[in-house]
Amino acid sequence: MGGLWMLVPLLLSVPGSGSNGVPMTVKVQSRVRGRVGSSVVLPCTFNSSYSHYTTVEITVIWKMEEFFKGPVLFNSTNRAKAHEQFENVVNTNVNGRYGLAGDPREKDASLELKDAALGDNSQYFCRVEVKRPGLPTFMIETKLGTTLEVTGLPAILNLSIQAVNATQFTIVCLVEGEPSPTIMWIDPKNNRLTVNGSNTTVTRGPGKYQIVGELHDPKLGGNYTCVATNDQGSVTHTIYFAVVDEDGLLLKLIISILAGSLVLVILIVIALAIWRRKRGTAKFTPQSTGYKQDSSKYCKVNLDQQQSVVICTAAKPMEVNN
Repeated sequence: MGGLWMLVPLLLSVPGSGSNGVPMTVKVQSRVRGRVGSSVVLPCTFNSSYSHYTTVEITVIWKMEEFFKGPVLFNSTNRAKAHEQFENVVNTNVNGRYGLAGDPREKDASLELKDAALGDNSQYFCRVEVKRPGLPTFMIETKLGTTLEVTGLPAILNLSIQAVNATQFTIVCLVEGEPSPTIMWIDPKNNRLTVNGSNTTVTRGPGKYQIVGELHDPKLGGNYTCVATNDQGSVTHTIYFAVVDEDGLLLKLIISILAGSLVLVILIVIALAIWRRKRGTAKFTPQSTGYKQDSSKYCKVNLDQQQSVVICTAAKPMEVNN
């Protein structure tokens, strides 16, 4: 069985009984420690006179956070099969992360927690129920419970650069860990920056086991390293920061303004051309009486090598050549 867990010499023994007064006891550890990513065992043993009876069913229940009323994480019933064999029937297993670490027929109701995480830090309560046909159910639950403490290396969840304005930036390092880690910065010249200085602040993060380290207004261009450390070890993560050239920024701003102005002028010229074209378009609208040719005058132009004469008459066109 993998994992890290530590036995504490002090064991808690809680007596209980059914309605007929037959005693029953259960023992657990007051505290168990584990590491992130490992399996952890929460020990629980009990005493019952009927545990080896084939007609008896033994149900093991584990809860968290609160005695008796806490949410159930694991529920398994051990019952007889053919040929004096027994089987464990799992009724509840939240996220599939739990399992029996012992044999209920050997009075062991220990629980195994797989892939421990910081969010598993809590109080756990072991409950055992012994049922035999024709007899009352014997049950007992540990009132004080077991405190689980999960620790591990810090984890850098995110390292990013945030812009304060056009020329000021902040490098942000989000770290998770328990015990709570410390954060240190290393600049591109391999200098260790002062922790919790005027430009290196550390605050509590959005999560219960998270902290946020900020490096304000970095001056040098290059790689900046966030170092997170606790008593389990340390982790690092590096990000590249490019220095902002204020003169270059001003030049880019001027070029952008000029380019924008040129585009605006072009748009204005196009708009004027379209407007003038629409304004100069002639429209012919016939009158309601219709178009009638005026035959009162008829003009004809006759051209020769000498001269041109235009004659307009009321009747018939006449050509005159000299």
